[in-house]
Amino acid sequence: ATPVWGFLADRVDHRIAVSEQARVSAARWLPGDYEVIPNGVLIPDDADTGGREHRVVFAGRQEQRKGLQVLLRAWPEIRRRTGARLRVGGADPLAVRLLLTRLRLPDEGIDILGFLSQEDLTAELLAAKALIAPSLGGESFGMVLTRAFACATPVVASDITGYRDVMTPETAVAVPPDDPGALAEAVAALLADEPRRRALGAAARELACARYAWRDIARRLLAIYETVLAAQTGRAAA
Repeated sequence: ATPVWGFLADRVDHRIAVSEQARVSAARWLPGDYEVIPNGVLIPDDADTGGREHRVVFAGRQEQRKGLQVLLRAWPEIRRRTGARLRVGGADPLAVRLLLTRLRLPDEGIDILGFLSQEDLTAELLAAKALIAPSLGGESFGMVLTRAFACATPVVASDITGYRDVMTPETAVAVPPDDPGALAEAVAALLADEPRRRALGAAARELACARYAWRDIARRLLAIYETVLAAQTGRAAA
């Protein structure tokens, strides 16, 4: 693989990574200086922190690393303490049902939605009181977190690399990965404190607009392309 990467390195004019974790991973194979530019996110025109349904949402595939099994183990306690509903989107419904059976857990208070279009996911995030992201690792960038932020929806998420680059104490609640007890406590505490939940949501929306709006990301990318093009044109003229 080394000769291939060496060939590519000679043709790279500018290196971009979507996160610090992605930069570190890429630099192992293709050393050099990278500029970190995160993925952009669509910012809905209107996103009110209040008027939310008494529910939380999980959005992700049914993969071990996404941690749905951790959330499901925590759910009976969250449900008992809050009476909220859990909306599970993105995961195959049959796989979720099989997981519940394997874990010997009831489906009380759980709505299994299956695949969600981008529009449906936005609608779910705008209606929910929080996004729960219990991933175990392997996340180079917390795209689903920024989607929630754009919708003024606070996040309860695992304290892992990738997510850590996106979350701040003002916008999200970080919990140890693979710890159902800690997850249940964090979600229940957030839902019990509506002023705090709304403050986190407002700060999340502000952060998304300032850091992840596609308009600003596109402007940064365009500036890079213009710089590279100008350098190539200068070399050609020389």
